[in-house]
Parts: sequence; structure tokens; C-alpha cells
Amino acid sequence: MLNKAFFVQIVINTLAIMGHCITAIVLKGDYDQALAETFDLYGIPLGFDLHLFFIDHYYSAYWQEKLETTKVLDSAKGTNHLIYPNEFALVELLQMIVCSRFVTFAVIVTDYFGGVGDQFAQVYQNTALVSPHFDTINKALEWLGVVPTKGLDAFDTVGLSKYRTNPDYLDKYADLADELGV
Repeated sequence: MLNKAFFVQIVINTLAIMGHCITAIVLKGDYDQALAETFDLYGIPLGFDLHLFFIDHYYSAYWQEKLETTKVLDSAKGTNHLIYPNEFALVELLQMIVCSRFVTFAVIVTDYFGGVGDQFAQVYQNTALVSPHFDTINKALEWLGVVPTKGLDAFDTVGLSKYRTNPDYLDKYADLADELGV
């Protein structure tokens, strides 16, 4: 017979495994890796000519202030409780690392725990919102060219399910944003 503490630990471990909370940019096309890393943008290839860059709202607020940009990207309504980074600085950073004024990307956000939660995504070409209807990660990835593998959705086809949380190196942006008063 299992004791109560052992059972509670199994439940806690299972729920921790089931959590999924990331914020990221998915960039279509090539970029200058060395330049990207100077902005703490560490690209993860996803296939389909896509790269994943983890960010968070502190990151985008920090760079918005550092780049002295006040504009924001359009986004569809419906982000619910999710914190969705829509600072214009994200476009400026991407334009720098792709060495072009033309950039196609999506901003994606997930917040799930124990199977309950939400997600949101938007696709942009430069600063223009492609469509308010591409508001899920699967729709965004498919618009960016992902062809789902049989039996999988686009999210799982590119392996996003294996990234459960944002990396720790982004933690410093909470303090940096606070120092700038943003």
C-alpha cells in the first residue's frame, strides 16, 4: 500500500512534467548567428527554414527601452490572461540579425499546467500583422511553412513540445528592465 506522501510526490512530479510555459519568436529564414547571440537570441533550428528564439516580456521591454522605440506591433484580441510581447523592438532586433528590412516571424506564447491553459500566436511580415486569424501556434507554424507529419500537429512536428520553459539566461532581463524603469 502506498503512503500518502509518496502518492502526493507522484502527483506533483507528474504535474510538473505536464507544464508548458514558453514565450518565443519563430523566425523564417537565415540569420547571422554571431550577431544574434550578442542580443541573447540563441537560435534553435526547427526545420522548415525556421528558428526558435526564446524571449519574454522583460526581454522585449528592455530592448524597447534600449532601442528607444515606442511603437507596438498590432495583435488580435484574445490573448486572455497571457502576457504577449508586442514591442516594436522585436522587429528591429530581427531586422538586424537577418541583415534585411524584410523579416517574417511569429511570436508564440504557451501557458499550460496539468493540461489546462492557453496559447497564442501572431505572424508578422516586418511590422504588419499577417492575419488576426492566425492566432494559434499551429496556424502560425503552418502559415510559416510547416507541413505536419502524419499523426502530429505542426507544434509537435517541429518539436516544440520538448521545450517546457524558457531558459534561465532570460532571468536577468527582469532586473535589467527594472533598472530602466520599464
